[in-house]
Amino acid sequence: MAPNGETNHQILTTSHTDPSSYKNNDDRLHVYINNQWYDLTQWQNIHPGGTEILHHMNGKDATDAFYSLHSDEAIKRLSHLKPCSSAHVQYALPYIEADGVSTSFRKLREKLINEGYFNRSIFWELFYHISVYTLCLLGTFSYFYLGSKLLAILLIGFGMQQAGWIGHDYAHGRGTWMRWLCRTLSGFVNAFSPTWWSHKHNTHHVFTNNLGIDMDVNNDPIFHLFFPKKENDVWFRSYQHIYFIPVYSLLYLSWRWQSIQYSFHTANYRELLLMLPSYIWLYSLGWQVALGSVLLGGFLVAAIVTATHQSEEMLTDSNHSFVETQFLTTCDAQCDNFFMEWLWGGMQYQLEHHLFPTMPKYNYTRVRPIVKQWAQDNGIEYRSENVWSIWRRNYQTLKYFSKACMN
Repeated sequence: MAPNGETNHQILTTSHTDPSSYKNNDDRLHVYINNQWYDLTQWQNIHPGGTEILHHMNGKDATDAFYSLHSDEAIKRLSHLKPCSSAHVQYALPYIEADGVSTSFRKLREKLINEGYFNRSIFWELFYHISVYTLCLLGTFSYFYLGSKLLAILLIGFGMQQAGWIGHDYAHGRGTWMRWLCRTLSGFVNAFSPTWWSHKHNTHHVFTNNLGIDMDVNNDPIFHLFFPKKENDVWFRSYQHIYFIPVYSLLYLSWRWQSIQYSFHTANYRELLLMLPSYIWLYSLGWQVALGSVLLGGFLVAAIVTATHQSEEMLTDSNHSFVETQFLTTCDAQCDNFFMEWLWGGMQYQLEHHLFPTMPKYNYTRVRPIVKQWAQDNGIEYRSENVWSIWRRNYQTLKYFSKACMN
């Protein structure tokens, strides 16, 4: 806890005695899933989610992380992969026993699957698509036929923000048609690369708020959520609680640029082609509407995605289980009116999303009371605050870590 109760932001460090943090002593990549060790040394190079997340899971129990992010097809593929035994490695691989909370969580997940909470609704999919394209078309109409640049910026900016939430939902969704819905919506409206984004964001889901691993919260030197060493400090850190608003608005510009870089670097010309309509559309709107819309959309997303994590605990060398990590580092938001519920786009159910990322976002409202009761039954703190309280704590966190170094 920070002095004077300014923020509940903590940096937690755990020991390395937990078996889930077991480290291999050779150059092989071993991951523990369903009480079996698997050698993924060769598989890592063709892993759709990239190699980085596998390296971070090397020597650890990845059971809950695996099921949270993978499709039924990938789960079936795992069943055809032969587990490795101690006879195939230079040392004994340990047995890792799941704790009571993890075991209970696996039963909860199975229950939600059987009750249909992971099923998608054609009605809601159509509603979300139509709402985004309607906002963007109305904004375009406002510019060309009403001559209102400001109205165009507002409508298109909100459309881009909502496209971000829906693209995020589709990027987590599994299956061929979900992949294409994500590519087209994210590409046509926001010119994002879902492949680049998924590689970065999936690591965030497993190693939430883990400094040095979770790139969604590692935004130094622009923003510090910790006190840096003096030799690594920057003079403008003292003003981060002041300049965060204009910097937040640059989020979509940054993601667009990183998407282009990644797609060129990986020769993913399909995604580059799907980004092209967005730039043609923005060019036709003129630089003022184009830039204003992208800045507004970026700000509306940044102000929400940062708030539910960066004021919570920051982990370092964490050996917490997957479930523990999510409850420690995530806070749900309580929206008290329809506009806020719509604006947050499902991110108000951040904890449910982190526990069940492949679940459609429109089912989280029904799952929240179930998760809340499950947490109570298992003696786990369920964090939830109204949106204004979360935004206030987010500001306080930035202000607290803008102070002079304490070391």
